[in-house]
Amino acid sequence: MDIPESYTKAVFDFLDHAKPGESFLISRLAKKCNTDRFIDAVKLYIQSRDWDGGIEFNSDYTKIRKFEVP
Repeated sequence: MDIPESYTKAVFDFLDHAKPGESFLISRLAKKCNTDRFIDAVKLYIQSRDWDGGIEFNSDYTKIRKFEVP
């Protein structure tokens, strides 16, 4: 999926500023029409950072959680 750079930057900025221990419902962060785009942007974030950027999905990709990076 082609993700606009501005959208990716907004998602990256949000994830950079999330605090360890915080969990987020994807349905509250992304409009229904953008859910796949949001998930793809989070995957890019995880791939581009050491320790996956401290972000993990739950098993059905409905939530993300920020964890403490050692």
